[in-house]
Amino acid sequence: MGDDQLLDLWELLGSIEEDQAYQVLTHLFVRFEDRCKNDPADAPAALFFEQLALVIAQVQSCNVNRR
Repeated sequence: MGDDQLLDLWELLGSIEEDQAYQVLTHLFVRFEDRCKNDPADAPAALFFEQLALVIAQVQSCNVNRR
């Protein structure tokens, strides 16, 4: 994936509504979950969930620190 494609994805992500962002995340989760079910050794799918867990932890930590 080239830089132009990444910029296009950033633009798309920035232009969607909050409920659509939730749908995007849900669909990504289901797709990678299915990949893990079909192939437990799927390294990219495992990495997706590792990164997702890290991002969730970081966001929760930032939210707790703001209170």
